[in-house]
Amino acid sequence: MTTRFSVVTLCAILASAMPAWGQVYRCTDAEGRVTITNVLIDKTSCKRMQVEVDNVAPPPIDSGKRRPGAAAAVTPPDFPSVSADEQNVRNDARRTILNQELADEQRKLEGARNQLIAQEKVPAGMEEAERREARLRPFRETVARHERNIEDLNREIGNLR
Repeated sequence: MTTRFSVVTLCAILASAMPAWGQVYRCTDAEGRVTITNVLIDKTSCKRMQVEVDNVAPPPIDSGKRRPGAAAAVTPPDFPSVSADEQNVRNDARRTILNQELADEQRKLEGARNQLIAQEKVPAGMEEAERREARLRPFRETVARHERNIEDLNREIGNLR
């Protein structure tokens, strides 16, 4: 019984893994209308079509890298541009804003750390470890969020030219 089941299962798996085969016909009726179908309507008015299926997908295009031999993108002459001096002014303003946000985020991080320390100092007493962790979790998450924000702001400041 086991061998029979194994053979049947193996046949079913192999049959499902095979590609689909079928015929495609182009049929023209008496009025000249063309129908493409997989069912042979009339042997005299239908011709079998050769259909090749390509199952290989092309590799994805990586927009970050140029292909060898590909031409560089050309900027249209009427495309708006900014002078180098104006771009420097914009970068300086952006750097100032990011530094202000960084200082604000560092103050928030210090406050969050102080709150976490104060909550950790609360005597555990009769509190269960699980309940204590649940009480401290929001404070730890706030500290982690401010640390991530500081990392992101430092990265942004580093990316400025």
